[in-house]
Amino acid sequence: MPVVDVFDRSKSKVGDIELNDAIFAINFEDKQIVFSEVVKMQMAAWRRGTHSTKTYATISGGGVKPWKQKGTGRARRGTLRASTLRGGAPAFGPQPRDYSYTVPKKKRRLALKAVFSERLASEQLFVIKEFGFSEVKTKEARAMLQGTWNLNDAVIIGGDKEENFILSLRNLKEYLFLHVSQVNVYDIAAYKNVILTEDAVKELNEVLVK
Repeated sequence: MPVVDVFDRSKSKVGDIELNDAIFAINFEDKQIVFSEVVKMQMAAWRRGTHSTKTYATISGGGVKPWKQKGTGRARRGTLRASTLRGGAPAFGPQPRDYSYTVPKKKRRLALKAVFSERLASEQLFVIKEFGFSEVKTKEARAMLQGTWNLNDAVIIGGDKEENFILSLRNLKEYLFLHVSQVNVYDIAAYKNVILTEDAVKELNEVLVK
């Protein structure tokens, strides 16, 4: 099992922690298809699906037969709003729909494990004991992450104890705080670096190792 350093806010080592092979030692290259499936599922769920075009039943006009059925030498026509005519109803135009679908839970967990493993293998995953902000300080949070930790972007995963730190990050677009219960593949993949609190590591072990 991989053993990584545990840091404090000042990035001084305060210990180490053993990471579970089942979460942090997956070969990402072998799981890229699963990873791609889960990301596409998440993106599809975000689509609003409110696109809409008029149909033959809803487009205005065309209620009167334009000319008599026989005797004109022209093709039979019941309306001028047919889809084959200019100004007619679009044929098979988009209608409101739900794009969301599901991927099996085992695949979602596997993709999450694979992306965690990739970040660890790339030396872009860090473990911190806790942030321990006693008050909301955005400037202090930025200085810590950009200065002390030298991270231009990061997704931070923690538990219930980090409320002040969460509020400190809310105006910093380069950083995203996720409660450990909100962890998902897309958000981890969207940021170059990952910071886990020690409590988050323990909870991930309980949730993902099944």
